Amino acid sequence: MTDWVDRVRRWVPPEIRHGIQRFISLSEVKRRWRVRRDPLSKVTEGNANRAGCPVRLGILANRAQYHTKYVRACQEMDLPFRVVDLDRSDWLSRVEHAGCGIFMAWPDATQSPWAGIFKDRCDVIENLLGLPVFPASSERWFYEDKIRMYSWLNAGKLPHPRTWIFTKRNEASDFANNCPLPMVFKTGFGAAGTGVRIVRSRRQLRSIVRKAFRSGHVPAGHDHRDREWGRLLLQEYLPDVREWRMVRIGDSYFGHPKGRRGDFHSGSGRAEWDIPDKRLLNLLYCTTEAGGFRSMAVDVFETPDRRLLVNEIQTVFGASTSVDQMRVDGQPGRMLRSRDDSWEFEAGDFARNACANARIEDALALYAREKK
Repeated sequence: MTDWVDRVRRWVPPEIRHGIQRFISLSEVKRRWRVRRDPLSKVTEGNANRAGCPVRLGILANRAQYHTKYVRACQEMDLPFRVVDLDRSDWLSRVEHAGCGIFMAWPDATQSPWAGIFKDRCDVIENLLGLPVFPASSERWFYEDKIRMYSWLNAGKLPHPRTWIFTKRNEASDFANNCPLPMVFKTGFGAAGTGVRIVRSRRQLRSIVRKAFRSGHVPAGHDHRDREWGRLLLQEYLPDVREWRMVRIGDSYFGHPKGRRGDFHSGSGRAEWDIPDKRLLNLLYCTTEAGGFRSMAVDVFETPDRRLLVNEIQTVFGASTSVDQMRVDGQPGRMLRSRDDSWEFEAGDFARNACANARIEDALALYAREKK
């Protein structure tokens, strides 16, 4: 039987659903719906080990059930695992007694309080208990935090759209009165373009500034109590750009253009399969090497004059559009980087379960290397 939430999502336009959530919290309804619709949500452990893995993997539960990507990956790879829920009051004891040598994380993107708790507890596991967590803390640090991310890009001198971050209302107001329009407004938290707006009028921009330093902003479709206030992020508007989803997992590299719906690429639900050129692959390599990242999606704008600008960086991503992250002549695969800086395509199924299999393989390789 079709779930009633599925029927609502099918027949009620997003604008109406998002409008209702400005007054009523549906967070618990959404959480229960995600549990019901995922056949692996109740799976808590697996003991198969035909691969002869020397360690049991811990899988940290995610409220949106994205951790089941790791569950399915472990089942496919015949690896022993145990799911641990960091939301429980006894989470620390459960981690310590789980018997796991590696923990796989999928950070939370549903609400900022939960996201913060998840990151903090992963840091305790990694830095105080001395147990490796993948992706690592440096990669989780700016997951769904655009203000941290753009500060990192700016400090690292990496090419990105001009971005202004304000924590003082008078500075934001002065900027709003004089800046060129259109301007892009982004909340620091909010996946799939939910917190992004193109501002075309001075009046609208001034209203955004006032709200940022009064009642605060909530990304579309998020819990109305989860307000972001006291800070403001504005970005230059770049018309007619093409956006590429570039991905690095370990030593595997992927890339494809993101489809567009209306003004936005993020959350469009569309993928294209043009092959990224060497400039895009080199930017992906340089960006991930700058942070020592092993698991990262780097979304890159390509402007009409062929400039490449890093738009966003996320350590995990849903990959709801396709199981693949790259195709050449219809064949899925990955790019490998040679010592002479050349790139070679290798056909194969390397991006299974939103790259969860590849993350686990890289985590186990690093674990084996450290144990030698």
